[in-house]
Parts: sequence; C-alpha cells; structure tokens
Amino acid sequence: MRLFFALLKKEGLIVLRDMHALIALFVLPCIFIIIMSYALKDVTQSGKNLRCSYHISEDNDALAQDFQKSMQDMEGFSCKKGDFTEQSDIFISIPPKFFENFGSNENSSLSVELRYAPLLNQTALYLFEALLKEKIILLYTKDMGEYAPPFVSNILKPFITKTPSNKKIPNSVEQSVPSWIVFSMFFVLIPLSTVFIVEREQGTLQRLKSMRLPTFSFFAAKTFTYNILNLSQGFVLLFVGIYIIPLFGLGALNIGNFTAVFVLLYSLSFAAVGFALFIATLCKSASQAVIVGGLCNILLGAIGGIMVPKYVMPQLMQQISMISPMSWGFDAFSDIILYEASLFDISPKVLFLLLFGSIMFIISLFIFKKGRQ
Repeated sequence: MRLFFALLKKEGLIVLRDMHALIALFVLPCIFIIIMSYALKDVTQSGKNLRCSYHISEDNDALAQDFQKSMQDMEGFSCKKGDFTEQSDIFISIPPKFFENFGSNENSSLSVELRYAPLLNQTALYLFEALLKEKIILLYTKDMGEYAPPFVSNILKPFITKTPSNKKIPNSVEQSVPSWIVFSMFFVLIPLSTVFIVEREQGTLQRLKSMRLPTFSFFAAKTFTYNILNLSQGFVLLFVGIYIIPLFGLGALNIGNFTAVFVLLYSLSFAAVGFALFIATLCKSASQAVIVGGLCNILLGAIGGIMVPKYVMPQLMQQISMISPMSWGFDAFSDIILYEASLFDISPKVLFLLLFGSIMFIISLFIFKKGRQ
C-alpha cells in the first residue's frame, strides 16, 4: 500500500509539472465553451431570432397601419419597419397603393417583394410566406363577418389546436457546455499516453517491475490520478457555464441534480481514462498515440453529436451515434439539464460508460502484459 501511494504521488507530480497539458485541458476548453456558446446563440434559438424588416411606400392608409401592427406581433419572427440591410434574414417591400387597390383589377400588376438571405432555412421561409399571406387576407376580411366566403370564415376561426411536445431543444449554452466537457475529458489521452510511453521507453516500468509492483496497481494509480484531473476539469468547465457565460450576455447553465452530475462526471472520466490507457498500450511511440488518439476522439465526437447537434442529424445518423461513448455522456447531460433527470433516470447511460471504461482497462492490462512477455 505504501508503494501504491508513492505511485500516486509520482503521477500527481508529473501532472502538475506539465503546464502545457494543464493549459490544453483547462484553459482551451473554457475559451471554446465561451466562443461556441456565443456563436451558436442565434442558431439554437430557431425562428425566434430571424430578423425581418419591411418597407411600406405609403403608410397613411388605415390598412397599412393595421398591417404594421400585425407584423410586430408575428409569432416566431422579430419584425420591424426599416430598409433592407445585410443583417436582415427577410425583407418585405410593399409597393405604393398596394393596400388601397388590393382585390381590385388595378392591383393585378402589384405584388409584395420578398427578399431573403441565401442561407435561410426553406421551411422557415415557407412558414413566413404563409403567415404573410394570411395576415394580408385577414386585413380585408375582419369586417366582413357572416358575408365572408366559407374559406375566409374558416381562416378567422382557431381551427388548429397547438400542444407542445415534451422534446426540448437545447440552447447554445446547454449545447456547448456539456459537449465540450465530454470532448475535453477524452483528451486526457494526450498527457496520459505521453507519460505512459515515455516511462516505457526510459525503463521506468522495468524498475517498477523489479520492485515486484503488480501491473494492476500501476494501472490503478494512473486511473486514480487522471480521474482526479478529469473531475477537476469538469467542475471548472461547469463553473464557466454557470458563472462566466452570463457575463457575455448568455443564459447561465442550470445543472439540476448535483449528485447525478457528479456521478456522470466520474463515469465519463473513467471511460475517458480507460480509452486513453488502451491507446497508450496499443501505440509504440508518443507521437503515434497523440495522432491516433486525437483522430479517434474527433471521430467519436463527430459521430456522438458533439461537433454537430444530434437534433439536426438524420434519423439514421442519430442511431449510429449510439456507438460513441461521448453520445452517452452528452445525452445523460441533456437529460439532467433539460428534463431535470435524477441519478436513477440516467443510470443506464452511466452504467454503459462504466462498462466501456472497464472493458478498455481490462484490454489495456492484457495488451501490456502480453507486450512484457
């Protein structure tokens, strides 16, 4: 036991002296969280932040004034009077005498000009166009009452009942903070594999072997030390999401059940360290471990919904994402943050992560012992 604690001290000193690794694991993820949360602010808000502006050539007409009021109340779009700018997602231009002559033969050549940004979602564009047509028709039919045609009368009735589903879309903070916590934890691979391979090349492992140190104890010491490092990293990034992100005009992260978050962070860390040990024992050099491990992490992140939100993926891609342990971790975070899930609710995902880490740990032991033989 005394030798085991000496190993823990050795691993701790190595970690604390590697300033480059500490910067990569703590400072860079904090910067990424702030940048990505702010960059995704409008994307994750969907249509609520679509900027719409409109220009009316003659706004003295009563119908034109009613139209302006209805545009300001358009659900899902932020509309205001103004000229076209590069920041406008949608721009409407109402020609002269359009409202005055609407519905008459004189208006046959008049049309509303609708200009939109090239990258605007087509579904949002079709929705906006339908709402715009409905508002213009309602301006002329609100006083017709029982004399209105049946179709127009049906438009005036609330014939659609809206009930929101239980599924929630994360905002930019709820997407960025958990995803970068998960992604950053798996990059513990770089310092762990580098130290592991350097010790193997310099004969440190042989000297420990001569002291009759069990291989399991050597791996357990590394697992314990880097779990502490990963947990510290996770809490720092959560602190950024709760207290630093709001300083940039974004909402604070609500972590919900702290016990569930702590257990999830540990299971994520265990899975990440197990995977790092697997790569370290598999590779022959530190540079090889960094390249192979880095590419594997990027691939797992891309598949697991870390780089691209899972809710925008096709259904097939969402199913494929379940092969990535990063996906299990992020989904568990989403359950806690969005749906206030308890530890029991996320227990299947936690068990998957612990099982993945255990399998990686056992395989690493097997590869290491086989290599020594």
